[in-house]
Amino acid sequence: MKFLSARDFHPVAFLGLMLVTTTAFPTSQVRRGDFTEDTTPNRPVYTTSQVGGLITHVLWEIVEMRKELCHGNYDCMNNDDALAENNLKLPEIQRNDGCYQTGYNQEICLLKISSGLLEYHSYLEYMKNNLKDNKKDKARVLQRDTETLIHIFNQEVKDLHKIVLPTPISNALLMDKLESQKEWLRTKTIQFILKSLEEFLKVTLRSTRQT
Repeated sequence: MKFLSARDFHPVAFLGLMLVTTTAFPTSQVRRGDFTEDTTPNRPVYTTSQVGGLITHVLWEIVEMRKELCHGNYDCMNNDDALAENNLKLPEIQRNDGCYQTGYNQEICLLKISSGLLEYHSYLEYMKNNLKDNKKDKARVLQRDTETLIHIFNQEVKDLHKIVLPTPISNALLMDKLESQKEWLRTKTIQFILKSLEEFLKVTLRSTRQT
């Protein structure tokens, strides 16, 4: 997957990439116009290295949050109780989504990544709303950086209308389901969301290195 510019990485470019969409999304839901109506003639252009660097940084944020939530306990970090309790089906990249080396298809892969990250936006909102103090601050940063990735990958999609957005109704139902959980299960659910997003981004990172 090649991004639009071949220019060399600049030391301050990564910081700019991190900040470019801090206010791009409302906190409650994502609307199509929030990311398809960018008519700016000089939109930021990112190298593959810059995008890979941001994904790697987000993965580090996720791992650190998971360690903190589990107090470094390995069994906790690999526990899927939340999946069994809630039948959660978070976005994941399958072999037929065009992101793997065998059967790689850039446009199909980009659509999957963009659609999947948009779906994760709702889960990250839930996570932010159910953490406190410094954990809430870290969740807010993670959500912001994920929104930056959404913005970047959307720029590469040829037809933005093919991106699948969660509907307001589906978002509302999801939030009702998550918020109705018992307190003891919420931390496990947040842990599972982070684990699933980590796997999603690992495949995304590998796909950006495809030619």
